[in-house]
Amino acid sequence: MGRSRHCSEEQRTLIKKLIREGKTYKEVQKMIGCSAKMISNALKWRAKPERRGRKRKTTIKMDRRITRMAKAQPMITSRMIKDSLELPVSTVTVRRRLCEANLFSRIPRKVPLLKKRHVQKRLQFAKEHINWPKEKWRNILWTDESKIVLFGSKGHRQSVRRPPNSEFKPQYTVKTVKHGGASIMIWACFSYYGVGPIYRIPGIMDQFA
Repeated sequence: MGRSRHCSEEQRTLIKKLIREGKTYKEVQKMIGCSAKMISNALKWRAKPERRGRKRKTTIKMDRRITRMAKAQPMITSRMIKDSLELPVSTVTVRRRLCEANLFSRIPRKVPLLKKRHVQKRLQFAKEHINWPKEKWRNILWTDESKIVLFGSKGHRQSVRRPPNSEFKPQYTVKTVKHGGASIMIWACFSYYGVGPIYRIPGIMDQFA
């Protein structure tokens, strides 16, 4: 077998078995063709305990508190969570725990700020027209007006912690209103056949403009 000082697990098991049966080193050497050093190493060998890696910096209780706060306040930052809970860990660790809980940082979707009656009207419209055939929809001209803000405070980019596929749930969105500094009012339309022209509306636009 050569002069190797180490052997496989099967060889170690066989060497230990033969020694327990009362065989001498020389007898074992002849039987399996190994060196005396290999026999000695096999008898001394002990399996190394599994390495557990670096100790986790947070406890289960800390993880629950982090997750609970993020779910209660989706727009909160990892820094705010760390400071509010007085956690003895870095903001990077807080972010890791949030990701483990499937609460990933995303840019929130912007949706119009609607009153309850507006939501009800939109839902009612959808229910009334859910069975409309395609032919009818092809005859509809959709129009809308919008104000484009030219100057105004941009502010900082906001983020939200949310689970996957939940971007349009109300608690994970940012509500927008039509206001700001200098702006222009435009009107446009589209239909099944394509988009129409865009018109700039001078002054203030109302239902008769």
